[in-house]
Amino acid sequence: MEEPNRSSTFASSSSHSVNREDSGAAASSSISYSEVREEVEDRYHQPYHNPDLEHHHNGVTYRGNFFSFDDAQELISDDTWSCIIVVLTFWFFVSMTLILGVYGSSNIVLGPNCSLLIQPNSIFVQSITVEQLVDTANGIEFYGFYNTPPLNVETNWSEAYVATVGVDSHKEWIHYLNKGSQVNISYTVNSGASVFLIIAQGNEGLAQWLQNPTYPNTTLSWNVVHGSGVIQQDIYKSSSYYIALGNLNSEDVEVELNVRVRAWKYNTTEAYYKCTFTQGQCSLSVLFPKENSVVLTSSGPNWVSLLFSFDG
Repeated sequence: MEEPNRSSTFASSSSHSVNREDSGAAASSSISYSEVREEVEDRYHQPYHNPDLEHHHNGVTYRGNFFSFDDAQELISDDTWSCIIVVLTFWFFVSMTLILGVYGSSNIVLGPNCSLLIQPNSIFVQSITVEQLVDTANGIEFYGFYNTPPLNVETNWSEAYVATVGVDSHKEWIHYLNKGSQVNISYTVNSGASVFLIIAQGNEGLAQWLQNPTYPNTTLSWNVVHGSGVIQQDIYKSSSYYIALGNLNSEDVEVELNVRVRAWKYNTTEAYYKCTFTQGQCSLSVLFPKENSVVLTSSGPNWVSLLFSFDG
């Protein structure tokens, strides 16, 4: 019990101070008893400062001065604003990346009997321009719609390929297929060797297979084939797909493919705009605030390269 001892010490010193003041009253009467008492009381109530004293509260050690409640609020407020600024900056860069990545200019290769749907955002896009880079007579048509057209036109088509696949190389063919389509591939390998026959979704799927052709989980369909046979694959997502052959043998291999496709195409009977690329390009203004739809079709057997430009 240190506090009672400290209080008694302060009381003893107060008594001595009063005695000293009374003994000197004859020499000087300017200092009264009340003034002495006030001085003693002030000295008694003066806080005891110890620079080495540590204050413990809720397991947190403080030394010296404490933060005031206003200072804590200010620190919390500064941290909150810092988090908000970081989130807004991140959101801005992500938004700009998405806008520029989707609504810039890009090259697209269309395969035979393609039906490609494009839905630009009218907030960021004012017009769409499609330019035919190579003059081919394969029936490319450009349609504009006020709404999304139905995917309800079934068509069947086939392509035949004869390819000589070199040592440690591959051959590929690209097709754009909508959801619900089905691919059947009949193959004949004109040697005793085996080759890879795959169906990969998009450029990324093809690139992953080329990096590791013996790994089966990088493609939609992965097969090691020899002799003759048939593979079948359903399409679950509208996208571009590569049919490819890979040869890891020490000699060239000749392969015959017969590709039969049951495809679904968009119905273009309700289009308000149609362009047939007679001038080499087609343009369409996007109506605001509606979100227009554009369908690009190809009916010929050849592949064509197109340049898409989205102007904001």
